[in-house]
Amino acid sequence: MPIPEQLKKAKFISLETYKKSGEAVRTPVWFAIEGDLIYFHTPATSGKVKRLRRNPKVRVAPCSRFGKIEGDWFEGVATELGKEEVERVIKLVNSRLGPLDRLISLFHRKNRIAFSIKLLE
Repeated sequence: MPIPEQLKKAKFISLETYKKSGEAVRTPVWFAIEGDLIYFHTPATSGKVKRLRRNPKVRVAPCSRFGKIEGDWFEGVATELGKEEVERVIKLVNSRLGPLDRLISLFHRKNRIAFSIKLLE
């Protein structure tokens, strides 16, 4: 599925992952788009990583910095990328950020894991 325009214009997406119980957990994340994939990175110790390794199904929606949903939800599947991809994804995501957000991201580069998301039709 091509990336919808509302996601292309968003600065953040709400990433919905699922606990073992099936309960949804929503987290706003910085992201980047390349081709027909959405990319993001996160600390290796985050709950998102644990949930995504158990269940790669996700939903994403454009949102505010604090997670207020600002558009439609789209279903997708997340794939963990190899360690060699992490720095590329960090640079790709940072290229979309403003100066303050880039400064903040400098403190969040260690021990990261990167994911891609393919939206479903």
